[in-house]
Amino acid sequence: MIRKRAFDALRTDVIAVDAGEPLDAVADKLREHLEKSPDMDAVAVMRRGRFLGVVSLRTLLGDLNDCALEASLRTSLGDDDFEETYREACRHCMTRKAGEAARRDIPRVAPSDPLHLVLDAMIKADSRFAAVLEGERLLGFVPLGEIFRELGPECRPAK
Repeated sequence: MIRKRAFDALRTDVIAVDAGEPLDAVADKLREHLEKSPDMDAVAVMRRGRFLGVVSLRTLLGDLNDCALEASLRTSLGDDDFEETYREACRHCMTRKAGEAARRDIPRVAPSDPLHLVLDAMIKADSRFAAVLEGERLLGFVPLGEIFRELGPECRPAK
């Protein structure tokens, strides 16, 4: 593991979206991407070519739930109209911009950073992804699943 670097676990099959795109368009792109890469459930949010943050399925659904539930509970009259009120609140919340929902605190690492330090940063940030940057250029993500695959053979007991 000490010899492994971020580059060894790098995934380049990352979808990038503009920070100004509405969340419904981001969700459509993510849905389509998941058909090809089911384990890459996040998009890179970019602003003027620079990496801003990540919108993952968890981020998207958590943000949507918080936004829609709060609005629905505030405006609903009770059980009779809650479903419709929630549906309308969801539609409204999905018009928000990707940049507003992006998680910005994910680790940013260089391709040559040791993988064990990348993992440590991800655990401390409670993030399933680390963004691999070369200068300001996004190369891709290191997802936890790739680190797990890299660690697998090294952490098995000797037979």
